Amino acid sequence: MSRTVIIGGGISGLAAAYALQKQHADYLLLESSNHLGGKIITGITEGFLIEGGPDSFLTQKRIATDLCRELGLGDQLIGTNHTATPATYVLYKGRLHPMPEGMVLMAPTMILPILRTRLISWPGKLRMGLEIFIPRNKTGSDESLASFVRRRLGQEMLDKIAAPLMAGIHAGDPEQLSLRSTFPMFAEMEKTHRSLVLAMMKRKKAQPAQAPRAPRPSMFTTLSGGLQQLPDAIAEQLDPQRVRLNCPAQSVLAEGNRYRVTLADGSSELADDVIFTTPAYITAALLRQLDPRLAEMLRSIRYVSTATVSLAFRRSDLTCDLNGFGFIVPIAEKRKITACSWSSQKFSHRAPTGTVLMRVFLGGIFAENLAEQDEATLIATARQELREIMGITATPTLTKAYCWKRSNPQYNVGHSALLEQMDRALAQHPGLHLAGAAYRGSGIPDCIQSGTDAAIKTTQRHTS
Repeated sequence: MSRTVIIGGGISGLAAAYALQKQHADYLLLESSNHLGGKIITGITEGFLIEGGPDSFLTQKRIATDLCRELGLGDQLIGTNHTATPATYVLYKGRLHPMPEGMVLMAPTMILPILRTRLISWPGKLRMGLEIFIPRNKTGSDESLASFVRRRLGQEMLDKIAAPLMAGIHAGDPEQLSLRSTFPMFAEMEKTHRSLVLAMMKRKKAQPAQAPRAPRPSMFTTLSGGLQQLPDAIAEQLDPQRVRLNCPAQSVLAEGNRYRVTLADGSSELADDVIFTTPAYITAALLRQLDPRLAEMLRSIRYVSTATVSLAFRRSDLTCDLNGFGFIVPIAEKRKITACSWSSQKFSHRAPTGTVLMRVFLGGIFAENLAEQDEATLIATARQELREIMGITATPTLTKAYCWKRSNPQYNVGHSALLEQMDRALAQHPGLHLAGAAYRGSGIPDCIQSGTDAAIKTTQRHTS
């Protein structure tokens, strides 16, 4: 029986191990830290449920919800609350303005909310309205998100809505992020319908009519007991003899038709296949002797640091309005935070009755140094920002910060071409597989998909 070594115990590595376990394949999962799940980490303290990394995943990509149900977590799946309207605000000139209703990421689906909003000036609204007359990109070449939004919807839409949203999702610079690799659906909309606005309206019209009072399906899904329930549930299904914690790999070298995985303790494992789910720069270090050119490509994928700070308050101590899910912060506001999520408003089961839980985001490509500070400084920065933006002077009853150094891969323009080069390099090493957030999607469903696909490739390789 062929043997697969999986390097990295985040959600991608767990998904790969789980897929191999279901096929009764021989595998070994190596994780350098003392816990599985990577950035998916949930802390429960004094009744508050605090997510250290991601707090939800896209409902539309069904592999994550399907996996939760398969693992017996179906009754734990919940969407965002429907009580708060509008859902999101944008900080503009020091004030919080509601995001126009009907925005799907950076594409409007309704005209009247755009006309009524005070967030966008009338020249900006007129420029957005001209989108239906803008010709499609006929070159077919990759372009930056900023270039795409500026070309189709104008600079104001980019600065006030698209750029801060992209900063929240990818922690990146829209002038560098690849449209094709981050939001290919918008490139496809332009190719098929020419206009984003027309495409969104056609899609909305094609959707089945719902009862007038029926809430729209939630775009995001989480687990009532915290997202860590997912990696924990996967781990419970795995053979504990095939999982090693505190076991970093040092190098991977060819040995005949197999691979020798050397570990930090000096021991080694022989494998027919190796699945790398580690960050690209770590994978590069593991492969630098086997294939220096591939390692160089992997190192070229930039990573940036981010941090989250969770703050709990008594509701009676706050005077601000919390009718929403939080706010995003454009670069032009020159603030030290990129966004704030009102966690207990966004999802149920986050905080005890009479309390509020918020989560502040720092760092990203424009302010990595802010994210890499110690916990006390992160908390002090978050409190100061909320004081100046929301007028919150109350002392939090609970605080917790998480720093994620070099944790967010950047899909810059040309990323898809880079992946094609890497695929050609990998073809020279049968049995080596790349999975995880650095390649074809960084969300939880994407990572699950990539880990699962890598596992399937290993079994197909030995059965075909």
